Formats: sequence, C-alpha cells, structure tokens
Amino acid sequence: MKKIVLFICISCLCFTAACGEKFEMDQSYSADNVKRIKVYNDSWDVRFKKSDSNEVTVSMEGKQDEDNDPVTVQQDEATLIVKQESQTEGSFIGGFTFGKNGTITIHVPESAINDMELINKSGNIEINEISIPDIQIQNGSGDGKIENVTADTGKFSTDAGMLSVMDSSFQDLNITSNDGEVIMKEIEEGNSLSIDTDAGDISVSYKNKPISLTVMAKSDSSDVTLNLEGLQTEEGTEKMKKGMIGEGENRLDLISNQGIIHITD
Repeated sequence: MKKIVLFICISCLCFTAACGEKFEMDQSYSADNVKRIKVYNDSWDVRFKKSDSNEVTVSMEGKQDEDNDPVTVQQDEATLIVKQESQTEGSFIGGFTFGKNGTITIHVPESAINDMELINKSGNIEINEISIPDIQIQNGSGDGKIENVTADTGKFSTDAGMLSVMDSSFQDLNITSNDGEVIMKEIEEGNSLSIDTDAGDISVSYKNKPISLTVMAKSDSSDVTLNLEGLQTEEGTEKMKKGMIGEGENRLDLISNQGIIHITD
C-alpha cells in the first residue's frame, strides 16, 4: 500500500511539473540601439537566427511554473540582456526537469551587432546564418550547432556536449571542451584555429584547400590522421604530427587527451 501511495505521489509531481502553464512572448528592439547581446540561460534551448528586418527580436515559448516570467529581456544602454532562470530551485522536487522546458529564439539583423555572449548551464544551442564580429559561448551541458556563421573572433568552452561548426568562417577561433566531440566541417581557412579537448574526438575539414597553414595535431591516447594536399611534414608519429602548407602564415592547433584527430581538405 505504501508503495502504491508513493507511486501516485511521484506521478502527480511529474504530471504537475510537465504541465506548467504555457509561456509565450515576443519582444523587438531596433538594431540602431543594440550593439551587443548577452544571454544567461539555465535550461532552455537557445537559437540565434538571421533577421529579415532591422530589429533584434527575442521570441520565447515554453512552460511557466510560477507567477514570475521564466525569461526576462531588458536593455541596458546598447546591451540587450536575456535571462532564463529555473523556476524549480528550492521547491519540493529539488529542481528536477521533466521533458523540454522551452526555447529562446533571437533573430539578429545582418552586420548590426558587434558582439554576442552566451552563458549556458544546460540546453542545446543553435546559431545559424548570422554575421557578428565577436562570439563567446560558455556551455555547461548541451549540444551546440553552428552553421553559416561569419565572425572575426570566437571563443567557445564546453563542459559536456558535442559541438558542430559547419560552413562557417572565423579569423580567430578558440575551442576548449572537457567532454564531447568537436566537428569542424566545410570551414574557411582563418588566421588561427585552436581546439583542445580532454575527452572527445576532433574532426576538421575545409571548404577550400588551405594555401598557407602551419599544422600541429597531438593526441595522448589515439591516432592522428592528416589528409591535407601540399602538407610538408616536419615531425610525425602516430600520436603527434606537425607540418606546413605554403608559407604557413595561418595556424591550426589541435590537442586531444583522449580522442582521435582527423584533418582533411
């Protein structure tokens, strides 16, 4: 009997948590007054997409378990600040999440924003078809997908989750990952690309064949494979390879403590 009562109680809690009130909101801001975007996200999915207008639009859709809005947006001079905070902390169920909570979608006008910063505790990240000089992402857990993005500089760090960068161009990009695969596909040759993973494979392929590149790839536990046309190998072992294409003006540095490294043009 006690087991039955306990099961009913847990089921009720699960049902209540999963069936919170629906939350929807859209807010728009003129790109003339917004030059940077900062997002602090607890658990929702976050998406950045290209805007067809001259406005930065923040669209939110998800669950609301308390009277306060789960997502707030405010403008501090030229900075747009988006915050999503968990509404279950301190409750009886201790912050458990049942199913998908919600999604924040930010539409960004082309070449209108100077820099973007995302601090993400959990939740998936998507950035698609935008052009921003500087992008910074700090990710706790969740997969990241970046596609058709152009930026001068990028700095991505993740504790857990796969990161995929496709058909994009960065002049200087630094990626660090504690646990998760890093995939760079159809990317443009830039000034500097640095990837350092603790536990995770690294895969890099170029959209066009590199013409001036210095390469260093090292794995402490697995093989390193380089298939780059015109690469002159300076040093080579199964787990460590160095080489140069052309004058070697640009840099590619890859390190994985526990993972396979594969590079191809």
